[in-house]
Amino acid sequence: MKNAFSLLRASLLGATALAWCGPSALVRAADWADLKITFVYDAASAPKAEKVKVDKDAECVKLNNGSEIDSESLIVDPSTKGIKNIAFYPDTKKSGLEPSDVHPELKDAPKTPVVLDNNKCVFIPHILVVRTGQPLSVKNSDNTGHNALFNTFANPAQNVTIPSGGSKDFTMAKPEKAPIPIQCNIHPWMVAHAIIADHPYVGVSDDKGVLTISKLPAGKPITFKVWHEKMNKSIDEVTLDGKPAEWK
Repeated sequence: MKNAFSLLRASLLGATALAWCGPSALVRAADWADLKITFVYDAASAPKAEKVKVDKDAECVKLNNGSEIDSESLIVDPSTKGIKNIAFYPDTKKSGLEPSDVHPELKDAPKTPVVLDNNKCVFIPHILVVRTGQPLSVKNSDNTGHNALFNTFANPAQNVTIPSGGSKDFTMAKPEKAPIPIQCNIHPWMVAHAIIADHPYVGVSDDKGVLTISKLPAGKPITFKVWHEKMNKSIDEVTLDGKPAEWK
């Protein structure tokens, strides 16, 4: 996978000056700024999705009109080669991100629940972003039973069994240092990941490889982490404003 991923564009919207210093971005002349990034697959053509067997449950076969589905471990748009489900978020320890650095409109955790659905024997969404203290609702839209095992470290582990049509709500009190896996022990192909953060500055790339993080504190150096479940530390080629840049 070496050099398979690359950062195509990075820009701060709302700031009039930008200096890139290794993995940190320093902006001036504005109180708040939006960061927009596009990730692309660096190859002649986009790879095809791997196939996953769903033949351990007749209801899953029925829901998916067959015994195979596309794996979500690597999704690349065939036209733009944009990579979906890359996460980009501040390293709070290295950046020293304080509560005062959070935009006033984003200080409080949202009261609207983040929903993780079991739908057609797949977790939706594949990457879940949750603020500490924000309600998290695990639901089951299928006609078969599921469970969702949250393999947390900072928080008590949750192993939620959800009958057909059911749901369960809970919250995470502490941030996790890295994305945590979510698994269904009944259907082993079902895997998702959750990013639990105590701030609002987490971006996840869409199906075109684009992510935006809004209302970052301008004028503060921020060191970011980048994560993808199959990257194998290979996101190392960066283009900033059209020019190659180093990225540890």
